[in-house]
Amino acid sequence: MAGQPGGQQAAPSTSGLSWMFVFLFMMLILFNQGTRQLLGSAIGVVLNPLLAGDGSNPMWSLFLGIIIVASLTQTIRHFMTNWTKMAENQAYMKAFNKELSEARKSQNEQRLKKLMEMQPQVMSKQMDVQSMTMRPTIFTMILFIAFITWIYAFVGVAAVDVVAVPWEHAVKLSTGGFFSTTLLIYILFSIPMYQIITNIWKYITFSKRLRTLDEVDVPEVTL
Repeated sequence: MAGQPGGQQAAPSTSGLSWMFVFLFMMLILFNQGTRQLLGSAIGVVLNPLLAGDGSNPMWSLFLGIIIVASLTQTIRHFMTNWTKMAENQAYMKAFNKELSEARKSQNEQRLKKLMEMQPQVMSKQMDVQSMTMRPTIFTMILFIAFITWIYAFVGVAAVDVVAVPWEHAVKLSTGGFFSTTLLIYILFSIPMYQIITNIWKYITFSKRLRTLDEVDVPEVTL
């Protein structure tokens, strides 16, 4: 029994180091201009015929690309995540934290002791939630890196480099290094798009599940 808590702590630590390594590797690719340009040009062999056109409408190319990438990443995330189990675990942890807070406020030592004994179980559920959240990240991260590097390669050779945005009448897409107007445009467009696609998938999935439950015959109970 004594070795069990230590084993539980080692798993999230190893997982955290692994994801930190992946994140640092992603940053290395994105911040290194040479690597970013090389990878973006290679991906352009596939994406340019689909999205770039003649380069005269870069905003439309970016917007269409964001829709495609957001659709792919959120579809992957949706089908790799057990939303029902995640909601159950989150509700369990919320209820546990509420009970723990009330036990501490009321100084109920007996109740507090029982809750503390349940902490390994709560930690296990918390790890499950983190695992379900991070599991699809490696796939979505690959798509994100591919698209971002393509964006920088594309705006560097696009026929039109100056566009109008809500906060400025004319801005250059290819200036500003990594933190350029292009990245800001991507963020502003992608955040609502990710939310819209996520909610569409949830609506489709849970509506279908509710219809299935409605079709289940409930046996009559005779008193």
